[in-house]
Amino acid sequence: FLITCIVLGHFIKFANPSDFVFKFFSQHNVIVGAFFALSGYVTAYTSTDNASKVASPKLTGTPAIKWTLSRVFGFYPLHLLVLAIFSPMFIYADVTYNGWMKTLFHGFLSVTLTQAWFPAHAEVWNAPTWFLSGLTFATALMPFALPKIATMDKKALRRTAVWLTVISFLPKLGYMYDFNCFGISEGWTAPKAHPNLAIFNMQRFNPIFIAAEVLIGAVACRLVMLDGASDDEAKPVKTNAMSTLLPLLSIVGCMVARASGLVEVSDMLVRPLIFIPLFLRFLMAAHRNTVRPDVVDPTVSFLGSKFLVWLGNLSFPIYIVHGPLGQVFYKKMIAKKIFGQVLMGPGYFAVYLASVMALAWILQKTFLTNKAVGAWSKKSVDNLSSWM
Repeated sequence: FLITCIVLGHFIKFANPSDFVFKFFSQHNVIVGAFFALSGYVTAYTSTDNASKVASPKLTGTPAIKWTLSRVFGFYPLHLLVLAIFSPMFIYADVTYNGWMKTLFHGFLSVTLTQAWFPAHAEVWNAPTWFLSGLTFATALMPFALPKIATMDKKALRRTAVWLTVISFLPKLGYMYDFNCFGISEGWTAPKAHPNLAIFNMQRFNPIFIAAEVLIGAVACRLVMLDGASDDEAKPVKTNAMSTLLPLLSIVGCMVARASGLVEVSDMLVRPLIFIPLFLRFLMAAHRNTVRPDVVDPTVSFLGSKFLVWLGNLSFPIYIVHGPLGQVFYKKMIAKKIFGQVLMGPGYFAVYLASVMALAWILQKTFLTNKAVGAWSKKSVDNLSSWM
């Protein structure tokens, strides 16, 4: 659902959708917060011990640089490959608008995953990979933050979640207050109609703010992992099928209310105060219902179906390639050069989606599961960590 909303949201306007459909899928500035929280959740799950207040030896016994690089190289090789494949297109468009010096600098930002620090240029070249840029910084903080988070009891974790939410929300509140844009839905507001696009970009791209969302996800995971611990405070939380269904329906309801015009409110208000808390409630309940044999949850069973698991395995390459292919189909100077026109309409949009799926599947089969790529990544991690 999340990756579908992101992919559709970036280019669905070219399919000539209804106003409601366009606005429903244009809430990607909100939805991306769930990916950051999910990243923190998964990192905490794999790097701390269950029902125990300690970090995993895999985390504490590995130098911080090497641990961080091992995580980053889980996605960096595919990022580099896609940059290389589409670099003629990126360079052609960039040089046309900005000249060679800026193009070289933009290429440097893209290769080093530092573009998220530049709010007006975070979406250079492969635009969606600003996410990886922000995530890289947050990942670098984890070897220092997770051992401390792992020692916390549930009371301390809840307090930490509140403070992290405050840290995430305050800059967004300042942006909304200073520009009086509490009622602007940025996802479908034209850039020229926005009161200050650079400050808005700072709220959604800045790696420091992103780190807060990643850490909130880690804290949420630890709250579940302490279920069944020996102390009285950590008694298991009772859950049932409604524990996952209600947050999920609330998320969809919120998106429907905004898309229909029933509620006009800023993306930067919805993301930290509504969407991420609801998503984490859903994720925590799904986690609990998965590990408890006494709970039957149709939502969890559906999410574990073979088709969705297969689609989930393709989600990362889909995310990486949907931006460049979108430029091929819909960036005016590129599409006119190749096709003679921008490929508008639902038929061409279906071809675009099929192209994304096909390329993602090819990359998954030929590159991401390639043992030589894995060996290169491991060797690169070893070499870079010893040098750094």
